[in-house]
Amino acid sequence: MSNTTSKATNKSIEELEKFAETIRAELRVPRQSEVFRAAVEAGYLTALADGEVDALERQTLARAVEILSVGAVLDWEVEALIEEIQARVAKEGADKRAQSVGAELKKLGQAEPGLLLAAIVARATKKVDKSEAEVLKAVGKAAGLTNDQVAAIVKRSTAL
Repeated sequence: MSNTTSKATNKSIEELEKFAETIRAELRVPRQSEVFRAAVEAGYLTALADGEVDALERQTLARAVEILSVGAVLDWEVEALIEEIQARVAKEGADKRAQSVGAELKKLGQAEPGLLLAAIVARATKKVDKSEAEVLKAVGKAAGLTNDQVAAIVKRSTAL
């Protein structure tokens, strides 16, 4: 990993911290811990779109969730959750997990907040590229959202 990537990630985390309260207000939803779990998985799957989730992406994912959840989700819990997610992805495949996560967000009635969190987490690791946008679209579709709605959520995540 290059020093430039590390600096860009640190900058994204700084931006996230600056806008955390605004983002948290949008994420105050019923069954928040379940929404966070599904959104963390969506964020992980998005980071995985390029073929791997490296150590910096894992750390950034954990830090972003910690910032946004104001300690409701602890760093070590995110690490344990990521290990669970990795096992599910290894067993079922990323595409099937994207469908399952979207269905879970739909069942929770929290497709938009969940996808917003996933997009914010994806953006915290670096800019959302085409392959990552495709994962977010797949999760969004399974959650009952249109591509236009997903695009608007991703755009909103970059504006926060």
